[in-house]
Amino acid sequence: MEELEIHSKSYFVRWVPVKSEHTISWSIQPHKKSLNFGIFKHPGQSGVRTTPNLSSTDTPSNDSSENLANGGASSRQNTSASLTDKLTGMGLKQIRWVGKCEADKIVQGTYDVPPNEGGNYALVFDNTFSKQISKTVTLVLLTYPTALPPQSVPTTHAASQPGGETESASSRRRGNSIMSKMPPQIQVQEGDEMTTIHTGLLLKRRRKRHQGWARRFFSLDFTTSTLSYFHDPNSATLRGSIPLNLAAVACNETSREISIDSGTEVWHLRARNDAEFASWKRVLEKASSSKGAGDGSHSPRHLHPSTALQLPPQHYLTSAAEERDWARVAELVGRVSGSRDAVRRLAKDTDPKYMSPNPPRGRSGRSPSPHPGETNGEERRPFWKRKASNAASSKLSAPSDTSLDRKPAGLASVEQANDTHESLMSLLRDLDHVVNDFGVLLSESQQRRQPPQLTSQSRMSVESDRSEEFFDAVDATDSQLLTIKGDSDEDTVADAPADVVADDAPSDSDDDVSEPADTGEAHDQQSPLFPARPKTLIPLPLDPVPRRNNIPAPTVMPPSLIGFLRKNVGKDLSQISMPVSSNEPLSLLQRAAEVMEYSALLDKAAQVSDANERHLYVTAFALSSLSSSRVRERAIRKPFNPMLGETYELVREDMGFRFIAEKVSHRPVQLAYQADSKDWSLAQSPRPSQKFWGKSAEIVTEGKLRITLHSTGEHFSLSPATSFLRNIIAGEKYVEPVGEMTVHNETTGARSISTFKAGGMFSGRSEEVSTKLVDASGRELSISLTGSWTSSLSLSGGSSGTSTIWTAGPLVSNAPKHYGLPAFAAALNEITSIEDKKIPATDSRLRPDQRALEDGDVDRAEEVKVQLEEAQRARRRDMEASGQSWEPRWFMKVDEVADGEVFWRLKGGKDGYWEERSKGSWNGVSPVFEMN
Repeated sequence: MEELEIHSKSYFVRWVPVKSEHTISWSIQPHKKSLNFGIFKHPGQSGVRTTPNLSSTDTPSNDSSENLANGGASSRQNTSASLTDKLTGMGLKQIRWVGKCEADKIVQGTYDVPPNEGGNYALVFDNTFSKQISKTVTLVLLTYPTALPPQSVPTTHAASQPGGETESASSRRRGNSIMSKMPPQIQVQEGDEMTTIHTGLLLKRRRKRHQGWARRFFSLDFTTSTLSYFHDPNSATLRGSIPLNLAAVACNETSREISIDSGTEVWHLRARNDAEFASWKRVLEKASSSKGAGDGSHSPRHLHPSTALQLPPQHYLTSAAEERDWARVAELVGRVSGSRDAVRRLAKDTDPKYMSPNPPRGRSGRSPSPHPGETNGEERRPFWKRKASNAASSKLSAPSDTSLDRKPAGLASVEQANDTHESLMSLLRDLDHVVNDFGVLLSESQQRRQPPQLTSQSRMSVESDRSEEFFDAVDATDSQLLTIKGDSDEDTVADAPADVVADDAPSDSDDDVSEPADTGEAHDQQSPLFPARPKTLIPLPLDPVPRRNNIPAPTVMPPSLIGFLRKNVGKDLSQISMPVSSNEPLSLLQRAAEVMEYSALLDKAAQVSDANERHLYVTAFALSSLSSSRVRERAIRKPFNPMLGETYELVREDMGFRFIAEKVSHRPVQLAYQADSKDWSLAQSPRPSQKFWGKSAEIVTEGKLRITLHSTGEHFSLSPATSFLRNIIAGEKYVEPVGEMTVHNETTGARSISTFKAGGMFSGRSEEVSTKLVDASGRELSISLTGSWTSSLSLSGGSSGTSTIWTAGPLVSNAPKHYGLPAFAAALNEITSIEDKKIPATDSRLRPDQRALEDGDVDRAEEVKVQLEEAQRARRRDMEASGQSWEPRWFMKVDEVADGEVFWRLKGGKDGYWEERSKGSWNGVSPVFEMN
């Protein structure tokens, strides 16, 4: 039995892995208010987006006598229809739409899974029609063989324990997770013995970094291959669960760690001793290999979304003739896709709301032309089977004499445009279906035909870095579990024994713990880390210079990463040499400089008189840097890893700042940069890392960004938000920030807390962010920020009411075809008159392989990249042989930083970068771009 809470204007999905020829039995009782309910099925391939056609009988219906205040039955029916369209558009197959479940009434039903139709079924509870009221519903769910109904009443894990006691209904809630009763477990006969639920204690890493581990009780149900966890063995309150058929599981024997990546969240677990680790590894292997949620096929993980991580059997490979046939299919799909894009452009050009200054409007004030996602009965039919509208027919047969038309010419033209636009939108929907269906076919065929492996194009880069081996021998076993490499940034088992981790904390392992406000004494101690006002801003001021606003499009697509990502689960991806075709023509130093695109927010902060508004302008600046990844095509490529000692200078005479960055460490990768303006200075020593967890990559940047406002003397600090790169293995890749980001005013003790809205399993990327401001005592103030990190932010409660203070800058023309770059980033690799013959030989603009990639010469770029890497290794070997260590040229290490942070400060005086630039001598600069 589960108590589910469904928030207003949302829907809740409960996943049920079911075998073929099994029955799903449900009993639903909404409380106080009604809900809609339906059943969908996962198609079985992760990331494949299909849009099945739904007949009109599949559209849910609603009672017209209820909830008229929310728009009546028509409104609610359209809402439910749009939800089913959304779910089917995400790739789910609609099985049955039960429709409305009356309040305080029990609705029961069953569904018999046909042969070969086993898999992951979704129970969907729809509350999207409710604008303000959250709903609760009691769900009792059973799955059992169709021919063998259950003979006994199932019990929860706590009740089945000797002396176990179930938790009371007043059990407390922790965090944002839904507190629900653990679902009943079904015992299924397997061979001569009954399967059991494996239970035990594991340590679970808390959500926030450096907060340690919490002891939790885990239960693994073999019948559904679902891992769930609870606070303790006597608790029946479910805190979370992950179907292993939807997840990638990896283990690290050295640290006894287990990571489980479902695609939307990652659990980091740790066993308390070697025996428990071996036991859990064995049962997870059993659950991952079982056919409990499969369809009975020979491949037990056939429905696993991350099967791309497994090497397929050899009989999946096909002949050369079949390869040519599939290549022709792909070419035809490309042509259809081009036609679809042409129709889309034409449809937009003929949209009446863009053509007429006074389009006809209904009572709602909206244009009557249909939304691309809405359909009526006629539009559900294929385009070529629809009847031409009377207006369209008359348009073809009407005489040229306009005097016969009794309607005004403007209105007639609008109606004709409406007819043309509706026809184009219908054709566009049909083309979308065709392209999507072909995409599914090609994706499934490619997974069958091609084992994931390194391409020949990437082998040169991989073999060129053999002194820093990241390959392991291929496992001799057929284990379904991946292996985590041992470079975790967390404490090792020896450093922090797992048995001494406290479990009495009131917060759950997934709770956010508010940080105490800093004291004034701490602020004064930290002030030496903040950049001071420079004496001059050499070489500013300068005359304006023209800059480009685009770069050449790439000539090749990046290769598949599956082949070697599966060998590097848990390892820092920044330490892996990848083929140059997987890069964008910018270095990591230049990506760091993108934080300066919206420096005008700091200019404004320095001018604002109100301290609270000033704080939120600084917060908006911190959030604005995330928008550089708003175009999803940018997520498929990575910047160049700089050479040790490589630098990058950015002087923007139009924006009034100067910026200098240097790579100061190679293992681990660490940069240092500082930017100065007349009103502010900022500095950071970022140490970026990316950890691959099976289906997604966690992007973490350690090292605080510190800002000084010279006009007020205030110091601000923040730790960059953690982001995730989603759908690495299959599907549309995108970057999404998660959790919270806090900006501290180190002078006053106030802090702003920006929360990124969490997305659901099928809701795609979440882009909403909200910021609250609290004073030094922790009291929340009335001023706040709301908006989207991809588009704009609005300030509410300020001196001017509600106003938009930040809007995302322009992108390059046809951005998806040009690396997805903002226009600001497109100019970063350009050599203007400001830099020509005035920058050191270590500047990223002068890197030859990066320049060759920008010019489209991929082969040359690959060759030069290998030579640069080998020359760097040779320099390192020479230094080690002579007992020397690398010393950065322009930055010096600061020793008094707390919390293990490594901070580098820009040198000044005669050894300073800007002083050397003014002289043009560049003494002590290493030739990092010289090749052997």
